[in-house]
Amino acid sequence: MTIRMASLVVAICLFLSQARAYEWPLDARALHEAWELGQRNDQVTGKFLAQYLKKVSGGENDPYTAEIQILTPYAQVVERSRQKTTSYSEEQAALDYRQHGNTILVNILIMLPAAYPTTGTDSRTTNPPAGNSRVVRPENFWQNFQFNVKQNGKAIPSRSIRNKSIGSSATKGAPAALDGANVWLEFDAKDVASEETIVEVVTPEARTISATFDLKKLR
Repeated sequence: MTIRMASLVVAICLFLSQARAYEWPLDARALHEAWELGQRNDQVTGKFLAQYLKKVSGGENDPYTAEIQILTPYAQVVERSRQKTTSYSEEQAALDYRQHGNTILVNILIMLPAAYPTTGTDSRTTNPPAGNSRVVRPENFWQNFQFNVKQNGKAIPSRSIRNKSIGSSATKGAPAALDGANVWLEFDAKDVASEETIVEVVTPEARTISATFDLKKLR
C-alpha cells in the first residue's frame, strides 16, 4: 500500500509538472487542437494568442519597440492555422510543424518615429525633400539594436535571426519611407525552459525595453 501511494504521488507530481510546462513535442491530439483553434479565427483564438503578445514603448521621442511576441511550438501552429483559414488542412499543419521543428520564436516589432536619426552611409539613405519632416532611413537600421532573451539572468543563444522591413506608401506630400521592421529570433525548444523569460531590446541610445513572459502559464 505504501509503495502504491508513493507511486501515485510521483505520478501526480509528474502530471502537475507537465501541466505547468509549455508543450513540446506536440502529439496528434495537440496538433489537432492547435490547428482547430487557428481555423476558428475568432475571439477565442484572439484571446489565446493575446497571452503571447505584449505592447511596450521606449519613449515618445526615441525609437521604440511597439510589440514583443513569444510563440511556443503549440502557439506557432495556432498562428499559422489562423493565417491560412482557406484550404489549410490538418495534414498540412502537421507537415508544417515537422518542417519547423520544436522551436521558440520571438517576434519583435520595431516602429520608428519620424525624428529617428539617419546613421551610417547606406546607399539607400537620402535627404528628404524640402518641407518634408520625415527622415529616410537605411533598411538595416535594426542592426543597431541589440536583442537578448534571458532566463535566470543568462542569455539564451538564438539559432537564427531574420527580419522584414515595414514601409509606408508614397503620397502627394511625402515619398515612400521605411517605418520599421519585424525581427524574428528563433531558439531550440530544448534550450528554453518552462520558466520566466525576459526579452530585452537595447536601442542605439543604450535604452533597454523589455517584456516578461512566464512560459509555465503558456501552452
